[in-house]
Amino acid sequence: MTDLTMSRASIEETVLKLVAEALATQADKVRLSSNLMDDLGAESLDFLDIVFKIERAFNIQITRGEMERAARGDMSEEDFAPAGVISPAGLARLRELMPEAVDRIQPGLRPVQILGLFSVQTFVNLVLGKREGQTA
Repeated sequence: MTDLTMSRASIEETVLKLVAEALATQADKVRLSSNLMDDLGAESLDFLDIVFKIERAFNIQITRGEMERAARGDMSEEDFAPAGVISPAGLARLRELMPEAVDRIQPGLRPVQILGLFSVQTFVNLVLGKREGQTA
């Protein structure tokens, strides 16, 4: 499945299937808008399985540090979350990065809560971003 010409619809379908498989749930219960924790009952270990399956299926690598850096962008850790609470600028960055979770990105959010924002669409966006960064 490493074909760089794979359509967005094929990528979405594959990610939906991989998430359902990782969570041992019926594929018809998984939607792009499904929040992994709230809607599908994912736990932190499930995220590792999802990432592993996505990495294998699309021949990409997604590291935890990379996901955290993507969330912060060029902001320092202190600018992003002074005193352990995400700053207004950090919240704006998250809303830009995760438009599918904009209604959940509210003042008072802590960095450890970012994982709770992830939906199936978030992983589709990660795959699309990785593939756009690849060269043929």
